[in-house]
Amino acid sequence: MHFKTYAFLAIFVTILVTVVTAAQISVAIENFSFKSQTVKIRINDSVQWTNKDRAGHTATSDTGVWDSGMLATGASFSRTFTQRGSFPYHCAPHPGMKGTVIVE
Repeated sequence: MHFKTYAFLAIFVTILVTVVTAAQISVAIENFSFKSQTVKIRINDSVQWTNKDRAGHTATSDTGVWDSGMLATGASFSRTFTQRGSFPYHCAPHPGMKGTVIVE
């Protein structure tokens, strides 16, 4: 093979690995708190919130970007983050429950 062919293959593999490695981070809602309160992720990663409490909870963006709606016990909500930034959120019925997603 020629050098150009190897270079093309290297770029293709790099792009493929980048696309395939998007992650899903789990955040448990338990004991009236988000576990972990702060998560750091990369662009195109997802966060999945799962309610492990007996009470209903939400994962609601402080700026209105997303709202999970009321999550019953055992229910989950997932969101993919496509922009860098810091995204604070809370539980609508329990505003003392707070968390932040940091997208690097």
